[in-house]
Amino acid sequence: MWEVRTGGGCAVGDVAVVYGADGTSGGATAVRDPSRRGPAPVALPPNPVFRFYRGGPGIDVVRGVEPGTGPGAPEDWVASTTTSFGHDSEGLATLADGRVLRDVIAADPIGYLGEAHVERFGAGSGVLVKLLDTAERLAVHFHPGDEFARTELGLRFGKTEAWIILRAEPGAEMRLGLREPVDIATLKHWVREQDSDAMLGALNPVRVARGDVLFVPAGTLHTIGAGITLIELQEPSDMSVVLEWQLTGVDNGEEHLHLGWDRVLAAANTAPSSPALETAYETSARNSGVESLLPAAADPYFRAQRLSVDGHELALAPSFAILIVLDGELTLSTRDFEPLRLTQGDAALVPYGVGDTNFSGRGTAIRCLPPDPSAAEASR
Repeated sequence: MWEVRTGGGCAVGDVAVVYGADGTSGGATAVRDPSRRGPAPVALPPNPVFRFYRGGPGIDVVRGVEPGTGPGAPEDWVASTTTSFGHDSEGLATLADGRVLRDVIAADPIGYLGEAHVERFGAGSGVLVKLLDTAERLAVHFHPGDEFARTELGLRFGKTEAWIILRAEPGAEMRLGLREPVDIATLKHWVREQDSDAMLGALNPVRVARGDVLFVPAGTLHTIGAGITLIELQEPSDMSVVLEWQLTGVDNGEEHLHLGWDRVLAAANTAPSSPALETAYETSARNSGVESLLPAAADPYFRAQRLSVDGHELALAPSFAILIVLDGELTLSTRDFEPLRLTQGDAALVPYGVGDTNFSGRGTAIRCLPPDPSAAEASR
C-alpha cells in the first residue's frame, strides 16, 4: 500500500512524495511552479559525531583551525541526513539556523535532489560524507551490502564506501581485504578468541599518503590505521560488524548488529581481494578543471570529483553536491542567488535546483555527489 504525503492539498508549487507502508520512499511527482526559486546553496556548520575511537585534530587541520581546538570528535558527518546505528537523531546535520537538513530536503526533494534522483532513491540524499581522523587504529570490521541490509535489517542501503586521503603520517597504513580465502568457521574462531594477530595478518597491508583514493565494496574486512585523515563517501547507513569488538569495548550486541554472529558473518566477503588503490591525485590546483576520483564501479553508490580553480572560471552542470574546500578561496555563483564565498575547511551544500554552478578564485575542493541514477538502475 502506498500513500502520498504533501504539505496539504496538492497544488502548483507542491511536491508529492510517495511512501510505502515501511516508510521508504517510492518516488515523487512534482507540480512545481517553474517561476518559483528553489533552495539556495548554503554553507554548513561542523557536525561532530563522537565514536568509540580517538581522533579529531586532523579534522581541525582540514577545517583550518589550530589542532586540538575543535570539538575533539573523530568524525564530522557533513550534510548528513543519516542517523547513527540505533539512534533517532545522532548524526543528523543542522543548518546554521537550527533546522534539521533531513527535514529541509524532505520538504522540497525535487528542488534539492532533482526528479531523476527522487524517482530512483526517494527523498534522501543517497550518500553520506564524513571527515574522519584516527588517533588510533580502528578495530577490524566490515559493512554489510544492500541485499543483506534489506533482507536482514529491513533497510534500503548497505554500506559500500570510499576513502580520499587528506593526510597520513609516515608509515600510516590500512588493512584491506583478505589475502587468502577464509571460511566462516575461521571467522567465528577469530571472533570467539578475539585473535587480533590472526585478523590483521589475514588482511592486505596498504601504505597510504595524501592524495590516495581507495574504493571499498561492502563486505570487505578492513581497518584504518592511526594517523590518517580522510574524506569518506559511503551509502547512507551506519552499520559496522566489529569482529575485533574487544578493542572497542562494545559488547552489547551492536558489534553484530543484534543479529548474532551466525547470521551476520554471512555478509562478509570471505574471498581474497586486491585493494583498489587509485593513483594519487594532485592536491594543489594547477589548471582549472574537474577530475573524477573514483572508479566507475562506485557510480551506483556515490561519486567524487576534485575541483581545481586557478583564476579561470569553472562551470558545472546541475547536481546535488556536498563541497569540502581543501585550500584557497573560492566563490560559488549561481543564476538566482548571491555568490557564496568559501575558504579552507568550509563545507557547503549545493541543491540540484540552483542549476548551473560557476566557481571562481583560486583553490581546490572535493565535490561529493550522490549515486548516478542510471548506473544504480542497471546494477542494484
